[in-house]
Amino acid sequence: MEKPNLQMTLRECLEKFPQLKDKLYELIEECIYCEGFKEEPLEEVFRAHRLNPEKALKELERALEE
Repeated sequence: MEKPNLQMTLRECLEKFPQLKDKLYELIEECIYCEGFKEEPLEEVFRAHRLNPEKALKELERALEE
């Protein structure tokens, strides 16, 4: 099973894992809708929001398992 990774863009993540939309909104709020951020790798998006990228990725993986 494919999982999100830090090199994937926000757009790719939302397209491949639409069920993560709520979790992503919880993490980065309204920036989930920002066209500028959609082409950025998840690692950069998380860093821009002062999140630890590895921890945020783990939260996405947990959300996929639920």
